[in-house]
Amino acid sequence: MNAFLQALLAAARRNLVAAVSIVLLVVLGIADVFLWGRWGNLAVESERTRQEGEKMLLSLSSHPRIEAQSAEAAKALAYIDANLATESDLAGNLDYFYQIEKTTRVKLTNLSQLSSQPPANETDFLAIPFSLRLSGSYAQILGYLHALETGPRLVRLKTYRFSQSGAEALTADLTIEMLGRP
Repeated sequence: MNAFLQALLAAARRNLVAAVSIVLLVVLGIADVFLWGRWGNLAVESERTRQEGEKMLLSLSSHPRIEAQSAEAAKALAYIDANLATESDLAGNLDYFYQIEKTTRVKLTNLSQLSSQPPANETDFLAIPFSLRLSGSYAQILGYLHALETGPRLVRLKTYRFSQSGAEALTADLTIEMLGRP
């Protein structure tokens, strides 16, 4: 054995308390280095967990508001779905315009459902085009347009043309699209 190690072993036998203290100091030093590195990782993990907990608490506190918004969205979707036109139901679609004609007292001189373009992608909805010619006063025609705009069915005005057909009478040619099912 090496002379230095023999001298060290002999010194350790004479001073047993000092030798145990030195070994303990080395072991505790290694443990301290290991735990110090681990403590940094734990601090980062603890901060991340705290932030997730705050987000979760915020989500839980706004849960009733989210449920109310979800219920409103479901109600709106049900309303839209209930008022979708069906492309093949020609009589029902045309009757919708005649009902508005009765309430606004405008004269509907021409009404036809045009052929719709197939949707570009796979979809549950379709734009059903219509051509209308209205006759009446300015207020009556605007009332008809307002009734179309605020009615239960979703319509989009594509083209319009107004012309005067008499002293007080106007004629409006409209092309509209109604949201519907194929």
